[in-house]
Amino acid sequence: MRILLLGASGFIGSAIARSCVEVGHQVRGLGRDIEYGQRTLRALEWIRGDLRNMQSPQDWRGALDGIDVVINCAGALQSGLRDNVEKVQLGAMQALFPAAGQSGVTQVIQISAAGADDAGQSEFMGTKAQADKALAASGLNHCVLRPGLVIGRNCFGGTELLRAAAGMPWLGIVPGGSGALQCVALGDVVEAVQIALREPERMRGVHDLVEDKARSLQDVVAHHREWLGFERPQFQLAVPFALTRIASFAADGLGWLGWRSPLRSNSIAALVHGVSGNAEDTRNILGRSALSLPQTLFALGPAGKADRWHARSAILYPLALAALFVLWLGSGVLGLIYTDAAAHLLIDGGMSPVMARGFVFTGSIADLVIAAGLLWRPLLGKALWASLLLALAYIAGSVVWTPSLWLDPLGPFIKVLPVLALTALCLAMSEER
Repeated sequence: MRILLLGASGFIGSAIARSCVEVGHQVRGLGRDIEYGQRTLRALEWIRGDLRNMQSPQDWRGALDGIDVVINCAGALQSGLRDNVEKVQLGAMQALFPAAGQSGVTQVIQISAAGADDAGQSEFMGTKAQADKALAASGLNHCVLRPGLVIGRNCFGGTELLRAAAGMPWLGIVPGGSGALQCVALGDVVEAVQIALREPERMRGVHDLVEDKARSLQDVVAHHREWLGFERPQFQLAVPFALTRIASFAADGLGWLGWRSPLRSNSIAALVHGVSGNAEDTRNILGRSALSLPQTLFALGPAGKADRWHARSAILYPLALAALFVLWLGSGVLGLIYTDAAAHLLIDGGMSPVMARGFVFTGSIADLVIAAGLLWRPLLGKALWASLLLALAYIAGSVVWTPSLWLDPLGPFIKVLPVLALTALCLAMSEER
């Protein structure tokens, strides 16, 4: 059959896409960044579409041409510069469902979330619940799967936060006041989707996908730490909920600069309220219990160096970017404040006074532009390239005009070399998926 898959390049969507191709379905993936999808999932037919702009049935006509089944794995954790939760998770779905009916779509499979309700615990959960209800009222043959905390080899968002917490050396950090969590293996979610495709009438309705046991966040992190092969932490630190809220408030602010931090308030709300569902639903679907968290991690196979690097770098990467931001911001501001003092170093090297002051002023402005680019997520890659090139230009200029500074006891230019390495490392890690 021909399937339209929303969110096909995402954590859950990419796994479902591969499984559908493996069993012989034709899959059309819809996404904003289809170049990424075309590189990683070449077997799919890709079309460009931004759910934020697909708010009426007419916007879906081309995407639904010749489609038998729609699988919705798309979602937005939090509204921000690049996301709008209400438009992506509710508005686009309210437009899709009537369009699907008009196009002759035989089934819609919706990936929702365990515990989703419209009681207002978070915008993410509320819009998921409302979209589920809109699908049920549409008259379409539908299956709503509501997984718990999905665990797979890859990770994104909340699961990346788990890896980062598990990668903390010596210290175990757990937010205080967190609720119970029920996990589910990504493979079990994929299997449930395949069952829904084979048996649409049996799978009609809403079904939770969760393991039998509810766990504390501390237990979930501990299992990940064990799987990664890290030693148990020597100290445990329960972070007061007030401090967690402050961190989520800062992360929400960064979201409007394009950053999708797993510390945003909707993630924190899920931790506080917990993620739980009806394990009996899962047994009815799969004919067995969902894999438990230890079984899920065991099935992933032994964690390797790449897994451990990712867990540790998830902590270090934002710190490295913050250090580069402070470096370029400080360099630019100090250059503007102490223009004459900096210019004298160049004048002593033989540069004319006018040229020296112009060089310092221009360099300071360039430093501030790079700092702004590092803060504005859509420009991060360009800002990191500019950081590399400008640092190399400073090195080249120093060789010509101030070679004596290379022998300065404080090593002002020797210190640029590790900055180059740090910038190159951040550039290599700058992709979001």
